[in-house]
Amino acid sequence: MKKTIVVYKSSTGFTKRYAQMIAQETHCAIADFQKLRDGRQLAGYDTVIFGSRAHAGSIDGLKKMRKLFQASGAKRLLLFVTGAMPDTATETIQQFWSQNLTTDELLHIPHFYMPGGLCYEKMSRGDRLMMKAAAVMMKRKKHKSAADLEFERAIAHSYDISDRKYMEPLVAFLSNSSAIVQEMCEVENRPLF
Repeated sequence: MKKTIVVYKSSTGFTKRYAQMIAQETHCAIADFQKLRDGRQLAGYDTVIFGSRAHAGSIDGLKKMRKLFQASGAKRLLLFVTGAMPDTATETIQQFWSQNLTTDELLHIPHFYMPGGLCYEKMSRGDRLMMKAAAVMMKRKKHKSAADLEFERAIAHSYDISDRKYMEPLVAFLSNSSAIVQEMCEVENRPLF
């Protein structure tokens, strides 16, 4: 497999946990996004996997990661995002991707959603206040849909729905794409790398 690195930006620990599991499973390097200063630190890697959280409707750190990736010389970027909603909220997750990635990125950057949860104990003060405001608004809402009731229940307390199974599609993608490249090189009788 080509040289791969997982770069994670984690606030409450869910993204870091998934990044560590991915790195362990794929035997690749791992780096904390907060410690990267420029793209040169990613030079020499063919594939960069960026993991972050869904935060207020956007992917935390994606703008900077785009710049780091472009400066790195890496050939491929993969993306995974952790969030508090279950993976069964497929329509909401698709809308999230469409709001955060360009049409070209949607086609060319493999992207994966991994449920994490909420950890009020590790949230920043600003994030806790934002969640408290959302909880108050939901409590005051008179006519609640089933989705509203589920959201109100979900944000009432900390919870962890992360699971190793949610990283498996990303790991399988890496394994399959690596096998395809190896097969192409063998057919064309040229060195793999």
